Amino acid sequence: MIFLGFLWAIFAPLSLVAGAALLAFVIRSVAPELLGLWSAFALAAALVFAPAYWIWRQDMTVFRAVCSSEGAPHIAEKATTDGILLTSGTSNSFGMRYLHEEGFQWMESDDIYNRGGFVRYARDDKGVISTTKIGAPTARYEVRETFEQRPPELNISRTLVIDRQTGKEMARAASVTFNGGRMRWLLGAWGTTDCPSASSDSAGFRAWYHLAKNTLR
Repeated sequence: MIFLGFLWAIFAPLSLVAGAALLAFVIRSVAPELLGLWSAFALAAALVFAPAYWIWRQDMTVFRAVCSSEGAPHIAEKATTDGILLTSGTSNSFGMRYLHEEGFQWMESDDIYNRGGFVRYARDDKGVISTTKIGAPTARYEVRETFEQRPPELNISRTLVIDRQTGKEMARAASVTFNGGRMRWLLGAWGTTDCPSASSDSAGFRAWYHLAKNTLR
């Protein structure tokens, strides 16, 4: 299934070509004396590709508006700490990057095996992570990750850094992924993009990805 999904992502636009070819065949069948083969295909391609592009451009406009409204990563205040409270649905998996990559020595989060409970993950000098159950978070600073899905096929990942003692928001950043909108099944990977983009805006991407490190380390 993964292989089929990969093939679809790469070759999905061929479905538009196939649709144009089928429509050209119909046009030629109905009026063979009016249009030659290439003229019929050109007309069919215009009838197929133009609406698809128009719909995709509409959805892209929404994506760009969301990127603009979310704004660039922003740090209002910095501090230094060895540990954080991570509020995230991936705290026990992808969230471990805060210990392995971002330089924090310990991290507290919800206990996924005990609703309402909390755990502390600590990294030793050799990079080994230990897990300890705790009664309540003690970290002053919280890194809060949220995820939102919004039409047309937008995924918005936000990161906030909050001072739990004062309630003040110290920093925020967001990453917006556009999955092709209403044309996703016809465009595959060719209709997708994101902001900030790791390829075209590496500085902006790093500022979002390393927001907690840049704010608290």
